[in-house]
Amino acid sequence: MNYLILINKQNGIPKDYVPNNLVLVKIPTINNQKIYLEKMTYKQIKLLLKDMNKIFPRKALINSGYRPSFYQENLLNDLIKLKGEEALMRFAPPGHSEHQTGLAVDLAFVDNANSKIDDYQNEYEWISDNAHKYGFIIRYPRGKEKITGYNYEPWHLRYIGDDAKILYKYNLTLEEYHEMFI
Repeated sequence: MNYLILINKQNGIPKDYVPNNLVLVKIPTINNQKIYLEKMTYKQIKLLLKDMNKIFPRKALINSGYRPSFYQENLLNDLIKLKGEEALMRFAPPGHSEHQTGLAVDLAFVDNANSKIDDYQNEYEWISDNAHKYGFIIRYPRGKEKITGYNYEPWHLRYIGDDAKILYKYNLTLEEYHEMFI
């Protein structure tokens, strides 16, 4: 598995791509969803959540993982109906979603039905300061929207392995890392 694969609006994968090493998430998920992740991504997110959930009273759970292309297309179409063109700053088109690789994980909190990002500043700060230790980056960081093409999403983690430490140290997006080193 190429953990450094760059998937964004300019770099896609075949719409029929399905990772060959998906595993079913067997820890609690938001609304008890059936979620799949790439094998190493799952192993590492379990460790991150275990450590994070020792610290904070509001438990973080997996809210989204692998999404096939047709599912991504349906989600995007629904969001466009609600938000119009703004949806394209929040959601990747089919074939351009990291979720299709099984390497992207969205987190949510057990009590977050009507919450806002600001309600979880301490939790998101912890994720920002620690995700790299588990091989993750915040894929769409604040202040890098013009580079990533997406709004700030502190809950959207992307597994890239040991290189996450380099991106964290130098405050790089995956796009910047690719441009400089790959």
